[in-house]
Amino acid sequence: MEPWFDDVDDRPRDAAFVVESVLVDLQCADIDLNRHAASRAARIADAVALARRNPELYALSTDVDAVDLAERGAIFDIALRLKSSEDYVRGQLHVAEQAHEHLPTLWRNARDGFASMYLVSHAVGALLKVRAPAAGNAAEREAEREAFRRIDEATAEWSLTCTPQLFLQRLRRLVDKLMPEPPSVRHAKALRDRRVVLDHRGEGMTWFGLLISNEEAVAAYQRADESAKKLQQDPNECRTRAQIRADLCSEWLRGIGTSTAVQTKVFITIPVQLLSGDADGDVDANVALPEPQAELVGHGPIDPLTAKQILLDIGAFRRVIVDPIDSVILDMERRSRRATPAQKDWLVLQHGTCARDGCTRLAQQSDIDHEIPWSQGGKTNIAELRPLCPRDHVNRHLTRAVYRSRPDRTVEVTTPTGHRTRQPMPAAPPF
Repeated sequence: MEPWFDDVDDRPRDAAFVVESVLVDLQCADIDLNRHAASRAARIADAVALARRNPELYALSTDVDAVDLAERGAIFDIALRLKSSEDYVRGQLHVAEQAHEHLPTLWRNARDGFASMYLVSHAVGALLKVRAPAAGNAAEREAEREAFRRIDEATAEWSLTCTPQLFLQRLRRLVDKLMPEPPSVRHAKALRDRRVVLDHRGEGMTWFGLLISNEEAVAAYQRADESAKKLQQDPNECRTRAQIRADLCSEWLRGIGTSTAVQTKVFITIPVQLLSGDADGDVDANVALPEPQAELVGHGPIDPLTAKQILLDIGAFRRVIVDPIDSVILDMERRSRRATPAQKDWLVLQHGTCARDGCTRLAQQSDIDHEIPWSQGGKTNIAELRPLCPRDHVNRHLTRAVYRSRPDRTVEVTTPTGHRTRQPMPAAPPF
């Protein structure tokens, strides 16, 4: 079988030698990747350190919060340049700073390419678990330093000899030995991290995850499983038990069929062609027309059958965009600083997400920002409003980043270092 790559020397020679040379090159490439990843994190830390020492570059104010605002502005600037999230940049910053300070041997391995940032980040996470209390005494501080030393020594060795799975397994065991707190206290701290996570997977489907205690998770699963088992006994039931469990959990969480069901506003745009059937009508085969698509605003398209079912379930809908309701007040001039519900709905439909280039935070969860601040004479008119997520709203007003609306109402950002965002490639609008 011919190799799929082109740069292998195919002159006749011992096959084992050729394979070995390729594998050595692979190892070298892996070391280079690790080295570059560590260098990337270190440069992020260097840039933020410079911003802290020169807060006037990013922060508008010079008060006690200037350093924090400068750090925030620098992280935002880096995220824009790397086309990544601020959370990612902040995470890389934390790992680089903590590893440099508390895990010098492991960090040196990473800078030399012999430890991945994946392993370093887990080792840094272990430091948090063995830290002394904020008001700890001298003995607790000494125990913390000893724990840090042992973690650094062990992880530096394991990074050279262990697979990632074995590395993490050994790290967990070491941390369990070093943690001064009893398991009950550690569990109480872990409970603080409980949360709900959405993960869009395409094809109109989303993972909905809960991080909760073991006993609650097992109890919830057993209830769903037992209920599904009973429903599956119905001879007319055609769903699998896994499908029934998923449907039951969705209905329970949404409060379907109860008096306590939470009424939330979900924006869905449905082209009239999908409802009338015109999308499948007679068309000129030589004319390329865009396929009408329903849209869950801010999330993505949904299939026509689901869109029609949603409309049947609701029983009524508001016509917007193409034929707005005449009574909607879109301009408030200076009468009110706050946008009206109708204005907010319109902005949600118009943008879907935060208006800033590249931000995917839902417009429904964003703040309404005046292009010209209301305190400086700005008007609460739809043409002068834009949705900005809370982070961008703060960056816009407290840092030196300049937010400028384009004619299409998307927002360009220019950072104090001169970086200017570019508008993403246009996508089909949600209407």
